[in-house]
Amino acid sequence: MLLTSPLAHELYQSVKNLPIIDYHTHLPAAEILHDQQFENIWELWLKHDHYKWRLMRACGVGEHLITGNAEPKEKFLAFAASLPLAIGNPVYQWAHMELNQVFGITKQLNANTAEAIWSEANQQLQSKISVSSLLKQFKVELIGTTDDPYDDLADHIDIKNSKISTAVVPTYRPDKYLLAESIDLTSLKERHDYFHASGCLMSDHGIDHIPTPGSPAYKALIEIAKWNHEKSWILQLHLGPLRRVNTRLSAQTGPDSGFDTMGSWSQTDLLIHFLNELDALDQLPKTVVYNLNPNESASLCCALQNFQQAPSAGKLQYGAAWWHLDNVPGIQAQLDLTTQLSAIGTHIGMLTDSRSFTSYVRHDYYRRILSSFLAEKAISGEMPNDKSLLSQTAQNISYYNVKEYLAPQPIHQSPPLTLIS
Repeated sequence: MLLTSPLAHELYQSVKNLPIIDYHTHLPAAEILHDQQFENIWELWLKHDHYKWRLMRACGVGEHLITGNAEPKEKFLAFAASLPLAIGNPVYQWAHMELNQVFGITKQLNANTAEAIWSEANQQLQSKISVSSLLKQFKVELIGTTDDPYDDLADHIDIKNSKISTAVVPTYRPDKYLLAESIDLTSLKERHDYFHASGCLMSDHGIDHIPTPGSPAYKALIEIAKWNHEKSWILQLHLGPLRRVNTRLSAQTGPDSGFDTMGSWSQTDLLIHFLNELDALDQLPKTVVYNLNPNESASLCCALQNFQQAPSAGKLQYGAAWWHLDNVPGIQAQLDLTTQLSAIGTHIGMLTDSRSFTSYVRHDYYRRILSSFLAEKAISGEMPNDKSLLSQTAQNISYYNVKEYLAPQPIHQSPPLTLIS
């Protein structure tokens, strides 16, 4: 699957068993702490997955079978029946990778196989599959969650003081507080310090675009970036989502239900202004920019290169293909831009941005696409046909670069934590 040449197969062999550092997710820390088991495959797969919900709507499935009050089995059967209409879609690809890798099921999921797959998957979920077994199977070394600044992080502290082998670190996500009429920077700074004491390594900002320079939100974002620089945190900017565009159904289902799309705002000039202000103060932190609208992909990636600086290799990252671009052509385009406009060997690779513990197949998906990308470039003469160099590049992008990028703060060696009142 997705391996386009013998060389691609060889490169893939060098990366497929590497551990996973999933530095941006929406996974619940409580489910990791309590080693959540899942009653059925609907709960594991469909309960929170708006990628699947969106696809089901496109296939004509009624909302009562998606977010409504139909029984879990009915919803799963509706998803299964819709899948044959979506061949080639990444949701189709991921679903079958998950069936294969998690459950050992190789049948295509459709209306005819759904009953048997429902029974077989549920039997395994009730007997041998839980969050801890999934994290162990996929060799997940670190998970970055996404957290409200005013979360007490009790689950994270309990995880850190437990015997759970996967490191779980919180991420400071203050978006809604930057949209308030009055922004309480003193309180947000106190919470930033608290998150730091609790092992946080990053802030994350899911915004339509960088706020207008001089506005309260812009000034607040500048201050948070300065705090990040002081603590050696990473600044993540998720730019471009236009949210809840179907107002009727959004009112019915709530946020994060599959009604968000690619916004069409101008991004590059505002980003440059923001980065330049921080650079002029010598307080620009490591920064990862994720872009949702491909219209400005090249200009955004190019803009970041103007602010690269020692000693960090790839201090500013044009982040992994995100959300509506997390598919074969989207990942290929992101890799190609990074190759042409930056240094591909410094790229920090893939993340799931997911709410599902079976989404770790997406790292395998990415590693397959990456292996074929590098192999095709070597075969065409755009890169050296040097297996050692290509394998090391693939390994660095898949694992080692992000491990270095998260340094210098050690993750496993911090003292036990207690809640800060």
